[in-house]
Amino acid sequence: EMAAVGGSAADCGEAKRAERRRTAGNVAAFWWLGLLNNFIWVAMNAGASKIHASGIGVVYLANIFPTLVVKLTAPYWFHYISYRGRVWLSALLMVACLVIVAWAESSAVKLFGVALVAFQSGVGESSMLAMASFYDSKKCLAAWSSGTGFAGILGYFWSILFTQAIDACFQVQLMVGLWIPVAWLVVFHAMLEAPWIDSRRFGGADAEVGAVAAVGAAAETESEATAGSSTNLEAQAGRDLPVTAALTFRERFSFTLTLWPFMVPLFLVYASEYIIQSGVWSGMGFPVTDADARHSWYQWANFTYQVGVFISRSLGGLMIFSVPALWAGPIMQIVMLAFFGAAAAVPFGGWWLIVPALVVGLLGGFVYVQAFVLISHRVDPTYVELALTSASVADTFGIILANVASIMVQGCLFGRLGIMDPKPDFTCGYDIWEAAPAAAANATAVAAAVCFPGVTG
Repeated sequence: EMAAVGGSAADCGEAKRAERRRTAGNVAAFWWLGLLNNFIWVAMNAGASKIHASGIGVVYLANIFPTLVVKLTAPYWFHYISYRGRVWLSALLMVACLVIVAWAESSAVKLFGVALVAFQSGVGESSMLAMASFYDSKKCLAAWSSGTGFAGILGYFWSILFTQAIDACFQVQLMVGLWIPVAWLVVFHAMLEAPWIDSRRFGGADAEVGAVAAVGAAAETESEATAGSSTNLEAQAGRDLPVTAALTFRERFSFTLTLWPFMVPLFLVYASEYIIQSGVWSGMGFPVTDADARHSWYQWANFTYQVGVFISRSLGGLMIFSVPALWAGPIMQIVMLAFFGAAAAVPFGGWWLIVPALVVGLLGGFVYVQAFVLISHRVDPTYVELALTSASVADTFGIILANVASIMVQGCLFGRLGIMDPKPDFTCGYDIWEAAPAAAANATAVAAAVCFPGVTG
């Protein structure tokens, strides 16, 4: 009897260790998926001047509108395509984007390539956020958020590395990036436990194994009474199957509207921070009339912002705050918008403004991760998949509004401050550029040191 008890305890201990290893693997996979999903999207923004030099804002819009389309429609068709299928679709879109943007001759075709990765980013983000509901949602959402935050840092570093350190042309940078879709597939298939919901909806031996393993871990998770969800919601033996496929269009839309306490803060914080990034910061520099000074400020301010996003997305999910705390984030971000707007328009300040630039990133990352973690904990488990997919549209709406507003903000700042070069797309009623000389008319492109034969970059 004693031997039997000892054997049972040993088996229990081994089961717990196996469960911890499985959870750690899933969390690590979500971090990598977050990084890889956003990497190319960031790279397109970082290389916008190489894609459409006369209208960088157009590149930003091409890189977000398809994402909005995906997030608006995803709750109504995602359940017809397995998570595995969506992952492979994302990989193919990544490859198509890299090839088209690298080798297309016209700006219009290049912008189409950018739109493909914007569509991919939307599919990837909405899918992974929803898929987290079938694992330990708090840990996996925090890992995903951290990975997407690091994508901003790595994406800008990648661009700086190729353009400044290696002096490589844009085509080389993009072709080397073909490792990204390969890594994306490897992480999903080799690191992540297969999402059990695919087996329920479409069948599949691999996913069924994941479901059985999660069911076996249910008793352990329940007995430990951990605050949060089990490793996989299938641990509740099927009682919490998502209702996504059973709802009508009207029911899904009505449910989405109930998520406004989480979606409005996401919208406000993203609208504010992207107006700061792409509008206000484009009209700042020390001195502001020097193009190189403006470029230097813009580059370092955005890099610092990405560092702040990474920090808060990595740490912001370790604790679950209240909904009022979530709303405090966008209120503070609006204050930061007013502060930087004043700093640009007066103008005042210097390089010490890099510190509040870090705060802008910290606030944005905090609201992002907290909104989705709160949803995963406050919404009925059978609705969490739909809720996480639906709520992700809020930040995209904010970015689009900000990109349009930023074109006007930049033009007004350039006119007020007497910035002559370049002439902005929106002149804000100023006519200071009418008689401006075309100084760059006869400029010749400098060939990159590292490029493909016959390509100057």
